[in-house]
Amino acid sequence: MSYSPYNKQQLLDRINQIDIQKVGDTVVTKYRDRVLRVVEVSGRYEIFDIAKYLKEKIDLIEKNFTITKYRFTLNKGIQYLELLSESIEINGQKYHKSFYILNSSDKSRRLSFNAGLYCEDANFYIISNVKNVGLTKKHLKGVTQAAEVASEGLNGETFDEQVEALQSIVGHRVALSKIRQIILGDGEPSQLAHRKFDAFKNAIRWVRTTNSLTDKQIRFLNKSSESIKSVEQVDDFYIDAFLVLQSYLRIFNREDAHIIKNETERIMKITQCAIRNAALESIGI
Repeated sequence: MSYSPYNKQQLLDRINQIDIQKVGDTVVTKYRDRVLRVVEVSGRYEIFDIAKYLKEKIDLIEKNFTITKYRFTLNKGIQYLELLSESIEINGQKYHKSFYILNSSDKSRRLSFNAGLYCEDANFYIISNVKNVGLTKKHLKGVTQAAEVASEGLNGETFDEQVEALQSIVGHRVALSKIRQIILGDGEPSQLAHRKFDAFKNAIRWVRTTNSLTDKQIRFLNKSSESIKSVEQVDDFYIDAFLVLQSYLRIFNREDAHIIKNETERIMKITQCAIRNAALESIGI
């Protein structure tokens, strides 16, 4: 789904059509008086006024940023708002400062509020930990109170750390063996981890900057992750760290914001690896 030019009144008109009510142990979600979802919940479930919350956060974000585009979707019991604000350039690419609010009234999602960067040129998202901003909370007693403090630190410096982290990996490279280690994690890798590494390998095989790879390296990339027990030195090679980040995160550009946040934290470990390796090489270690 594409973004729409930001029109506050148009967006508020849509938000105001959301109606979520809890009667006994039943939660009913309506939009424009049409029932979208009916679910049974436990006594610990706390109904959340997502319409009020969205309007409050829009006002807060507008105080610190200039919203340019938005995407608002409702799917049965799921409500999702994404706001894009002013853009910045990093490594020759255009990034928008972005905000993501996800809620569900059918127990399928946790309430979440995240801030990140959206790369318009390459179509991928970066959502990492932001100081004093962010929330992922189940719809249990206390969710409303927790939501109120989720954006207390939102200001013009909110994205500085994410921008600096991206800029820090420009010009660095990282070994395929290190990427594999980061994606698969410690211990026995899960099938999901193997699928992620396979998806990553498939992504970088077709990137123009990898045309210098040898036939042997291409064949190695074609191997399934589960069949690779280790990356021997003779098979290992270096890839641009910025390309690694971009290729990996593009795999998740259709996922919920909290999943992208987890995967961003995972792959951003290449920052430390790349910089540390470069530092060691510079002093001859």
